Amino acid sequence: MRHNYIAIILFLIISLKGFGQNANYSSLYMFNQMYYNPGYAGDGNDIEFKGLIRNQWMGFPGAPNTQTFNIDAPFKLFHQQHGAAISIIIDEFGNFRNTGLNISYAYRRSLIQGDLGIGVGLSMLNHAIDGEWIRNEGSVDPSIPEPGATAPLIFDLNLGLYYRSDNLFMSVSMMNAMSSHVKYINEGDANNVSTNNSTFFGRQIFFSTGYDYQLANPLFAIQPGAFVATDFASTQVTVSGIVTYSRKVFAGLSYKQTDAVTVLAGIDLPSGINVAVSYGLNTSRIIRSSTGSFEFMVGYSFNLDIDKDNRKFKSVRFL
Repeated sequence: MRHNYIAIILFLIISLKGFGQNANYSSLYMFNQMYYNPGYAGDGNDIEFKGLIRNQWMGFPGAPNTQTFNIDAPFKLFHQQHGAAISIIIDEFGNFRNTGLNISYAYRRSLIQGDLGIGVGLSMLNHAIDGEWIRNEGSVDPSIPEPGATAPLIFDLNLGLYYRSDNLFMSVSMMNAMSSHVKYINEGDANNVSTNNSTFFGRQIFFSTGYDYQLANPLFAIQPGAFVATDFASTQVTVSGIVTYSRKVFAGLSYKQTDAVTVLAGIDLPSGINVAVSYGLNTSRIIRSSTGSFEFMVGYSFNLDIDKDNRKFKSVRFL
């Protein structure tokens, strides 16, 4: 009975999410800044590739699964620093699937012994729904999309500021600034646009920050951080703490308000490769039917010795 009760809750969460889309949460937010903030593009001296996979609420059929792939690079034009990035997002949850492409640009300049990125991004997203998952055979309810219904390609804007110095980073951004709203198209009929069911991608504000505190022992440092996400109707707060060893290995914990406690770990390997993982357990009743949430991130960075100002920061990737 308890499993049925929780399954109903999951169904409602996923169903509501389909009609008011939001960006996905990542417990490894400090390593996934490019997904949230176009102002991150071109940060540091290196060209960076990053891939992240998140399996949420493992054990639930149709639970959210997200994959993000980013590449960003700095460049110099007209004696000014700039950054460019491309992100691919694949997001599946229940009977919904989003496939997105973000193209970002950031103007970069020195500020208060650090570096500020002022970014803008174009977001393109394909949203599809399999109506069979929620629509009974023979149903004529016009508020439910037909099986295989899709939405036209959705365009939106992302905006952001990203600041980083040797010991601090601060990020503030807005995704879906235009709050795009589209109606579903029934499968096999491009002219049959539904007037009763649609989806929108609401504006979201993200703020994150982290600080690097060097301990008396030069091999160890503590890096507290925070991540806040709001869609103006609800707010999620995550706090984290990481201990690094020799600027190459880290481990820590994070707590997402009323949701989960997560263990984080990672390592910077030779030749510019870095790996991070996280495993979180829910603090709500959903833990009775879920084995937790898992994330895996791998990155690779390299320097082409492009003519740039010296903006080298600590080797740990988010500072």
